[in-house]
Amino acid sequence: MAIQRIQSEDCSVANLFQSFYAVPDYQREYVWDTDQVEQLLKDVREEMGDGAAHDAPEYFIGSIVVCPGQEDVLDLIDGQQRMTTLYITLCAIRDRLSELGSQPSSVLNAQIADATVDSLGEERRLYRLELQYEDSGDALTCLADGNPIETPSTQSMRNILNAHHVVTRFLSSEFGQDPAAIRRLYGYLTNKVKLIRIQTEDVAKALKIFETINDRGVGLNSMDLLKNLLFMKTPKGQFDQLKNTWKELQDTIFRMGEKPLRFLRYFIFSRYDVETLREDEIYGWFTKNDSLVGFGRDPIGFAKELVSAAKAYEQFRQGKSETGLRNRYLDNIRLLGAKQLVST
Repeated sequence: MAIQRIQSEDCSVANLFQSFYAVPDYQREYVWDTDQVEQLLKDVREEMGDGAAHDAPEYFIGSIVVCPGQEDVLDLIDGQQRMTTLYITLCAIRDRLSELGSQPSSVLNAQIADATVDSLGEERRLYRLELQYEDSGDALTCLADGNPIETPSTQSMRNILNAHHVVTRFLSSEFGQDPAAIRRLYGYLTNKVKLIRIQTEDVAKALKIFETINDRGVGLNSMDLLKNLLFMKTPKGQFDQLKNTWKELQDTIFRMGEKPLRFLRYFIFSRYDVETLREDEIYGWFTKNDSLVGFGRDPIGFAKELVSAAKAYEQFRQGKSETGLRNRYLDNIRLLGAKQLVST
């Protein structure tokens, strides 16, 4: 039996974007907003300082987890928020330099897209980062091609567009009309900003490392970690089925305006002998109670059970039974709750 190996590599941004990456369609969408993008830029700018470029210290911004995908493309399992932001930043630097009449370097252009040769020996242009989940639309490829995002129809597309605006605004306010200063930032970003790239031989091991990195009560919440856990238990050939079921769950929760973690707590309380459970304990509870819950035996079946519960809860919030019929007892509970709110 071959030993599964994990490769860990200290990479600069320049090293990272010599490879091609794809964010699989079962990953969550791009969610970084203005604050997170600005914080990354400010941190990089502060570390760079105003002294000589060769004296500036290196700056570590985290890790990513990848595994082999198709045609020498690496599937990005963890770190896609950071990698997408870096990629958008490279696009914005190129666009700002062009706007100022300064030709971007061929190296910068190649970090955004480059030619590759497929298995048939045919040359094709390939983006260094491709988002395969539906909500991304064509937003990132538009930016990579230097085109505007005309109609951002999803929140993920709007977040990508906003990130590009944030970087462009930062470059303008920080460096004004000085292309040399922008080039200096680019030089620092590409050569001295570092990440650890962890590469596994398959997606199962990559998902396990993702869990290990993120199960610390910081970053991802229990809903994200539970989704990852179900993918770990699901054969790769059934990923699409689980992806669609999980999307139905998320759509139901967001449609009723409920908080995902509160829904999970209510789900646990309603089905199992649990009286108290904090939101930051939800994921740990699931991992310790697989024998009771059964998600390991049938992850897709468990996801469908969550969908069914979410839809029933949606009906309940409207004073209806699980089948959608009016229920006077539920109506009375709703009215009682409203009266209590008025009296307080």
